[in-house]
Amino acid sequence: MIVSQKDISSNNYSESKLSARFYVAIFVQKESLLMNWGIRMKTTCFTMLSILFALLANVSEATWINSAEEITEEFLLETGSSSGYTEHIAHIKQVFKKFYVRTFLEFGCGFSTKYFIDNSENVISVEFVTPGSGPDWLKYCIELYQDYPEWTPIAYFAGPGLDTSWATHKYLGMDSVYRACAYQPVHRLSYALIDPSFLSDLDNFVREQTALYDIDMAFVDCGVCIRGDLVQTLFQHVPIIAAHDVAPKDIRHLDDVYGYGRIVVPPNYIEIYVPIGMGTAFWIKNEAPYLGVIEELKKYVNSKK
Repeated sequence: MIVSQKDISSNNYSESKLSARFYVAIFVQKESLLMNWGIRMKTTCFTMLSILFALLANVSEATWINSAEEITEEFLLETGSSSGYTEHIAHIKQVFKKFYVRTFLEFGCGFSTKYFIDNSENVISVEFVTPGSGPDWLKYCIELYQDYPEWTPIAYFAGPGLDTSWATHKYLGMDSVYRACAYQPVHRLSYALIDPSFLSDLDNFVREQTALYDIDMAFVDCGVCIRGDLVQTLFQHVPIIAAHDVAPKDIRHLDDVYGYGRIVVPPNYIEIYVPIGMGTAFWIKNEAPYLGVIEELKKYVNSKK
């Protein structure tokens, strides 16, 4: 058990704390912190909150899970259809039909994590913990999945003044990662234009994981907005990459909150875009071991037209 029952009880992890109000508090806290840097966040926060409420409009407090056993594939597919929150499961399922995943790496844990646990040998879930986002969501997931030994939660700490003592598995990232997380949604530009050191930090983290595990697939759906930078970092390290909340390629550069529009796909990868709901994109190595996955996803996308 990574977090003790005493820790869980003292933080009062009730369903209400994990409702939409909890996420509103996170965004408000993040706005306050960034205002201290002289960045005007008002418009951005309203945009992000609008997206948030659209996603959670159909998810009541009763939907929040107390036991991982409640998270079945059927539940995830139904939730995906009704709210879009887990819509990517139906798409990622096509990969598992054709390819045996030894280790699955996800940036941003949640209810989908249970599906990955059920269908992979090992799952590594990475959650960015910053002064703006805090540790509450990761602690909730740790409580939820603590009985699954094949699951490894990693707290990626970035930013000043953080308590890192509670995390069994942790990575102490550079402060520039935190600054990049704040800069991207405000300016729709990569913080690498100011300080590229955060990219080296992300690359170092990914290299550490691939040195320890045979990572066959990665999924990017984290709460911070450096998703495009993460996808770019994963190329050549992971053969199958997926990301959620991706716009169609021809408009991806417009209002690019997550930085997906900056992704440069290497010549040995092929992109397959699923234009359903919030949008999900796959980038797969165009090599013999993965051709079955590529064909299955293409067939799946064509069936939805």
